Amino acid sequence: MRFEIDGFGKVISFPRTAQVSGARPEKASITLQLNPALDRGALANDFKERGRLHIQTMLDEQSANNLYHCLSHETRYRLCANIGGVARALADLSPQERQACTIAAWREVGTAGFQFLFDMHRLSLNGEPYPDANDRWAEVVEFLNGREFLDFARAVTGLDAIAFADAQATCYRQGHFLTAHDDDTPGTKRLAAYVFSFTPVWRPEWGGLLEFLDASSQVEAGYLPGFNSLKLFKVPKAHYVSTVAPFAQAPRYSITGWLRAR
Repeated sequence: MRFEIDGFGKVISFPRTAQVSGARPEKASITLQLNPALDRGALANDFKERGRLHIQTMLDEQSANNLYHCLSHETRYRLCANIGGVARALADLSPQERQACTIAAWREVGTAGFQFLFDMHRLSLNGEPYPDANDRWAEVVEFLNGREFLDFARAVTGLDAIAFADAQATCYRQGHFLTAHDDDTPGTKRLAAYVFSFTPVWRPEWGGLLEFLDASSQVEAGYLPGFNSLKLFKVPKAHYVSTVAPFAQAPRYSITGWLRAR
C-alpha cells in the first residue's frame, strides 16, 4: 500500500553531524587540545552580547572520536532522577526497575518543581581529580581544570574569577529530560555552565535540545546536540533540555558541568 502526503513542502534531510570511525580505539592516552583556530576576541564579543556561546570543532578530530567511544562504550552510567523530591543516582537497574523509575519521574513533571531524568557518570564534584588516575576520564578532568581550558573560558566569558570546573558525563536516552531551571544554586559559586557535545547523529524531531528562555518564558534560542561542540553560558540563565522522543534512534552524549569560583 502506498501513502501520499501533500501540502507539507520539501522534506528536509539532516546529514550526520560527524563521521565517526566504527572501530573502537585502543584505551590509549587522550591528548586534549583546543582548536587553535578559535577566535577568542570574536567569541568574547558574542558572549558579552548574548551571555552564551555555541562553538563548533572544539577539539582535534582524534580526541573527539576517542571521547565519543569513551562515552558510548566505556562508561558505566547511573540513572539520575528526582523522584518524590529526592535526587537519586541509581546503578545496576533491571529494565523493569528502570521503566518504573522513568514513569515515576514523568508523573511528577509540572507538579513537583524541578525534575530530571538522564544517565550520568560523575567525573569531578568539586574540581578534584578523577578517582582512577589510570582511567581516560582522569585526563579529561585534568584538561578541564588545566591552564589551557580555564584560560580560554576566562578569556571568552570575561569571568576572571573562574577557578575550576566540575564535570559529569551524561547520556540522554528515549524519554529523558531536564526541566527549566537557572543553575543558580546557593553556595556553589557557579559562574558559567558548559556542555561539550559528542553526538554524531541527531535530528531536531528527536528532542534533546538545549533551549534557553527569555524573561517571559519564551524560547529565545535552542541548540541541537552536536559533535565536538561546546555550549557555554553565564549563570544564572533559564534553560532546559527537551524530552528525547520515544522514536529517537541514538543517545545524546555530553560532558557537562559548571565553571566555578573558589
